[in-house]
Amino acid sequence: MSKAVCAFKTCSCKIITINDSNVVNLPHHAIETFHLMRKGTQDAASNPENSDFLIVGDVWDFDNIGVSKDIPSSDITELNKESATVTEGSTTYTYEINYEGKTWTVTKCVKYLICADCDKGPIGMICEVINKDTASDKRLLHLLSLESVTH
Repeated sequence: MSKAVCAFKTCSCKIITINDSNVVNLPHHAIETFHLMRKGTQDAASNPENSDFLIVGDVWDFDNIGVSKDIPSSDITELNKESATVTEGSTTYTYEINYEGKTWTVTKCVKYLICADCDKGPIGMICEVINKDTASDKRLLHLLSLESVTH
């Protein structure tokens, strides 16, 4: 297990220990869609199709994390709660995550995650997700972009 830390050399705040079993892949365009910070281009070149995100079920599982303003739906393109898709131009994307043995669909992202010490970011987001099999099972998940931190 490695430690995720703020990517800024003047900060280096320890954010969380990365549990590899909670790392999921989202399509690489999620970084641009949600306007997340990147620490460099070398990671994007290594896997142009997907981006790794650490799923954290509870904000108290972080060592240090900040939560910023609401994510306006106009900034990320409206997420349709019926189909849980993002439409950009003529392309439609669905964000699905396998976590705790279930498939979750992102229905809405509500807040940004930022560094607790230097307030830089965003390095992730807090998203409302729904269980694909039972629509009554909803929760909030914290998605930390591993391209936005050093580890």
